[in-house]
Parts: sequence; structure tokens; C-alpha cells
Amino acid sequence: MTSGIEREQIGRLPLWAWALLTALAIWILYLLTIAPTIGFWDTSEYVTTAHILGLPHPPGNPFFVLVGRVWDLLLGFTGLPVALRINALAATLSAGASFFWFLTVARMVARFRQNRHDVLVAAIVAVWIGATAFTVWSQSNLNEKVYTLSLFVVALVSYLAMMWLDEADTPRGNRLLLLIALVLGLGWANHTMSLLPGLALAAFVLFHRWRAALNPLVLGLGVTLLAVGYSVQLLVVPIRSAQNPIIDEADPECPALVSAVTPKRIDDRYGQSKIAVACEALALSLIRDQYAPGPITQRQAPLSAQMANYWQYFDWQWARSLPPGARLAASMLFLFLALVGLWTHLRSHRKTFVYSGTLLFTVTLLLVYYLNFRHGYSLYLEEVPNPQAHEVRERDYFFIIGFQLWGIYAGLGLVALWGRWPLPAQQTGFSGRHLKAAPLLAIGLIPFFFNFSPADRTEDRAARDWAYNVLQSVEPYGVLFTGGDNDTFPLWYLQEVEGIRRDVTVIVQSYLGLPWYPKQLRQLTTPCEPGESPADSPTTIVCQRPFDPDTAASLYRRMAVAPPTRSVVPLSDEEIDALPEVREVPEDSAYRVSDWVTAAVRGGERVQRWDIMVFQIARQSLGDRPVYFAATAWPVWDAWGLQPHLVRHGLAFKLMDRPLEPSDTLVNVGEHFPNSFWPPWNERERSRELIDDVFLVDALLEWEEWPEPSTRSSIPTAYYLAYAFQGVAEELRGNLEAAERAYLRASHFARLAGG
Repeated sequence: MTSGIEREQIGRLPLWAWALLTALAIWILYLLTIAPTIGFWDTSEYVTTAHILGLPHPPGNPFFVLVGRVWDLLLGFTGLPVALRINALAATLSAGASFFWFLTVARMVARFRQNRHDVLVAAIVAVWIGATAFTVWSQSNLNEKVYTLSLFVVALVSYLAMMWLDEADTPRGNRLLLLIALVLGLGWANHTMSLLPGLALAAFVLFHRWRAALNPLVLGLGVTLLAVGYSVQLLVVPIRSAQNPIIDEADPECPALVSAVTPKRIDDRYGQSKIAVACEALALSLIRDQYAPGPITQRQAPLSAQMANYWQYFDWQWARSLPPGARLAASMLFLFLALVGLWTHLRSHRKTFVYSGTLLFTVTLLLVYYLNFRHGYSLYLEEVPNPQAHEVRERDYFFIIGFQLWGIYAGLGLVALWGRWPLPAQQTGFSGRHLKAAPLLAIGLIPFFFNFSPADRTEDRAARDWAYNVLQSVEPYGVLFTGGDNDTFPLWYLQEVEGIRRDVTVIVQSYLGLPWYPKQLRQLTTPCEPGESPADSPTTIVCQRPFDPDTAASLYRRMAVAPPTRSVVPLSDEEIDALPEVREVPEDSAYRVSDWVTAAVRGGERVQRWDIMVFQIARQSLGDRPVYFAATAWPVWDAWGLQPHLVRHGLAFKLMDRPLEPSDTLVNVGEHFPNSFWPPWNERERSRELIDDVFLVDALLEWEEWPEPSTRSSIPTAYYLAYAFQGVAEELRGNLEAAERAYLRASHFARLAGG
């Protein structure tokens, strides 16, 4: 029996205190390497929505948003930046998970090792290795996703399952099962990852006490509590959506709350019938319809390629900073140790192994099959050259639970070898063989030493500074078309959390194909009525937000700024809903945007719904407000052939509503970039002022390597082109000193981009 083991004294402390100290050490490690602000990808989206109680991309992750908002408020007294507070939440949740994994491991090991010192060492080593696995560490010092909250839920559920084993035949055991159901429901309202212990729990309970699992009262109450926990998803999302928060993705508003909790089957676009709710908008959000997830039977890549991708990520976990050969050796070592740990557990106590072994199977092999990824972002590039056949980024974070479990089992294997566990153990204390073999435990520090550098985020402000530089490239009240996560979400953060350049309307192209998004943009950019002010409700959509000179670059303060007179979206709800998903263009065609701007589409091209909205917004906005395209958003302007009408302003291109002629400040650099699809015009003086006096790049100029692999080819390249174009423009106008300065920085960013 292990009941009450947490209170047993080992040395001078009870076991729970050892668990707390270990978790505290891990928490301090995460804080020592914590990111000071946002990162790329979804980090800024989740930080922002937690701060303003917004709704991130479907299904909305309301439990994380609520937890994040409460945490944000609790840490408000510290004066720390909001992003740093939410990053600290990730560190705290992950350290909390380590606390419960510690107690889980202790309860499992105590069932076959009577020596409590063996139990203590096993728990410490296992949890430490699991916590310093690269993906676990790097997700714990930057809140990139919502997965540290799911990690906490899975660790807590695992601990409760081990407690239930001692109480299975008592009323308290039934109460523990009900508590597990409630925790799983709340975790489900965070992310479906929280449900991954479900199969392991079912196998564990059925294997140990199947009557408890089939008790009608327990089953009924369990399902009820699961639903109560999940009701956070079903109720919070439509209630908050009805208040029209600034970020309200999928607009999952319901006409009546009863429709949000009424079960109903719905067919997705593949004809698959799925259980959802009667409220259509919420139902589409729950099944993530806007991402069109296909059936897992239609494999997006061969299973062998998906497993190779998993092995690639496994190989990152134990010594990320080592060269490939040495890193592979470390990976093989930790795989061997994990297999020793698995074998030791299986042989020593099958009841608890049923749970942990099934959980490991679920979060590795089964998860690889279920996720059904395309080819890995950086694998099979020669064999499969089509970018559309690859993931848009590295996806190791989906396997965070599995990598922590592999680390835990590697720790168990290491301690089993250290203690020679097949041999009988003395009842207490350490034996001579323990002390002689103690150096062996130093292997557990390999992930700490060789993951520290790549996991350390303390100097990484690249995403926040990128957002600042892009926003400040845009004139007051500008429309800024963006292409995806990395030129959109960081800008949202800067606007909604730091209050910088809220006058700019950031429009992400892909969302324009979804009817709810243009409708929100129409209201967001509608001129305010007399007596109406966005400041009255800063976290919800009211009307066009004003230009604030205090948050803008000084060059814009010198401009005569007039607020827009109309919304950027000219279409009614009915007209938006009636837009075709795609329109075929049979022959070369030209479409008038303004008197001076013509959009050109090549014959045989397919114009998507979002492209039609880009055209409508650009035509509506020209003459009333500036229209820009982010430097990384080339597919947006390229769809309409707008390159001849675009002029570079730093990290954005302005759509010019007039003829373009070379001048002292307006320079055509196209001849120096042959066969390039980049717009050739560069506004020399504006760009010089931006890149020399406004842009925040000093920290980036100190970098020797771009740390984030999935943005290495895009963000540094955008900087390179901005400085290279500026260098050519300055050289053509005889300003050789400015040209040399720009060329030096262009060369640096080319190296960061791998060029």
C-alpha cells in the first residue's frame, strides 16, 4: 500500500516537501530562462486574448483564457509586462505538473521498492529529466500554446489515478473518480489534449476494479461532472462572443444559450457526421470547420514519414545543442534508459504499468496516427519539394506530454541501473553500492546542460520588435494586409496589450474567406458617431479607433492626419455571405481599383473568396486611408498583380493611388534584383528614417543564429530585403555612407536567414 506516502518522512522532510522542492527548482530554472515578451506563432494570440478576454482560434480555449486573465490580474501589482506574466503562468503550470508527476512516480515506485530513499531518488531524477526535455522546457518558459495547462491536467489526473488505486474499494475511491471526471472536463475546455489520459484511465480502472467503472451511479455522476467541466467551453465562448471582443475568432455567438448546450449532429465539409451543438456558429467552432480537418483515414503523408518526423522531434529532446552525430548518441542513450525503465516497471508492478504504459502509447504512436500531419517542415524537402505537402512549421509541441513521459521513464531506467533494482533492497537509507554508483546519476544532467542554450529565451524580443517595426511602417489610419500568424498575431499583441498604433487596421488575408471576419472589420472601421468612443469599451469592437501620436513614430506626428470617413468593407452581410468560394478567370483580365490602380489576373487563375475581399477593401479604402501590405504578405498582393503600384516603406508596401515616376526620394531598384517578384519601388527618405531611427533591431544585430527554425526563412529575409533595397536606393542617389550602413545590416540578416 502507498496510501499516505506523501506524509512519510524521508530524511528530514516528508515526501510532499521533497516534491515541492523539486518543482520549485524546476520553476526557478524556467524563470531563469524565461522569455521577456511574446514569441512568434500563437504566443501573442494567447497572451492577447487572455489579457482582453478574447476568443482565440477555434475552438477558443476558454479555460486557458479565464485562467490567464485571473493570473494576469493577480500579478498586476508586480508591474511586469503582460507577456512576461503569461509566460510565468506557463512556467508555473509546468512546474506544477512536475509536482504531481513526482508524487505519481513516487506512488508507482513505492509499490515495488520498499526503500523510501530509492523512491525519493527515482522521483527526483525522473521528474528532472522529464522537465528538462527540450520541448517541455521551451514550452514552459514561453507561453506559445495552451499545452502547459493540459500538461498540468494530465499530471494531476495521473496522480489522482494512483491515489484511486489505494482507495478503489471505498467511497473515497468513487469520489476520486468523480473528481477525475471534473478535472478532465475542465481540461477539455482548455484543449482536447487534456483528454489523452482517457484511454489509459479506462484500461486502468477496468483492469483493477471493473465493477467500479461500471457502477451506474458513478458512471452517471462522472458523465455529469465531465459535462459540467466542459460547460466552460459551451457557455463562456458564446457569452463572450456576444459582447463582440476585439479578437472574436469564428464569432461563435448563439441566439439563445440553450442552443449552446443542446447536443446535435453536424456534418463537416467532408460529409463526416460529428457530435456538436444546435447553435451553428458554436458548432462550427467546436469542429474547427475553418481549418477543414480531413478524416484521418485520408493520410496526409505516409505513416513512415510521420514516424520519421516524430523521431526527429524525439532526437531534439536530450541534447539539442550537440551536432547531429553526438545528439543521436544521446537520443539512443535516453531511449535505452527509457526502455529499461519501462521494462522494470512492467516486470515489477503491472497494475500501475497498465496506466502509464497505455498513456505513453496514446501520446506517442496513437497521437502520431491521429494528428495525421503532412511531411515534416524540415524533412523530405528534396523528395517532396512542394511546400503545400509540408507542415508550415515544426510541430514538436503536440508531443509535449509524451516527451515528458519518455524523460520520466528514462529517469526510472537510470535509477534502476544505479540501484541495481533486481537485487533486494535494504529497508532504509543508501547502501554501499548506491554510493559507489552515484556518479551514474549525472547522466540525468545531460538534458540540462545540452538543452540550456537552445531553450534559453531571455534575450529573445524578436517577435515584439518585429511587430513594432511593421506597425510603424504604416501611416496613420492605414489598412495593413498580412499573410498569416507571424505578421498578424504579434501586431495584435502590440495593439491590444501595449496600446501601440491601434489606429492601424490589421487584416489577415486567410480570415477574409470566412464571412464573420469582414463583418467584424466593417464595424471595427466604421467612423464613430457623435458621443461614441472606443475608449468606453477598449476590449470590444465599437468603432474606428483614433490615431494616438504618443504611440507613433515621430515622423507621423509631423503629418496632417484626418480620420477616415467610411468603413473599409463596402458590402452588406447578405453580399458577404453571397460571395463565391472561388471564381475562375478564363483569360487575362484587368480590374479597376481606382483611377490609377489596376489589378491584373492571369488567365486560368482561380481567385479565392479572400482575394475578392482584398480587392473590395483596397478599392473602398483608397482615397480615404492608406493601404499597405506587410513585407511578408507577397501572396496577397501577387494575387492581383499589384507589384507595379506598390512602394516600400520599411517593412511594408504602400499601394500608391498615383503614377509612379523616379525622383530623388522614389527609386526603382528593380534592375538590381532581376527575376524578383518583389515590388521594385523604394521610398528612400521614408525607409531611411524608419530603418535608421525607428526600427528596433539592435538586439538582432548581436545574434549569430536565428533561434526559431520555422521563421528563419521569412522574418530575417524580410529584414534583409528592406536593408538591401535601401542600400541600392541610397547608392543610386549617391549617398554611399548610408548605402554602406544598409548593406552591412542586410548582410547580417542574410546570414541569420541562412544565406
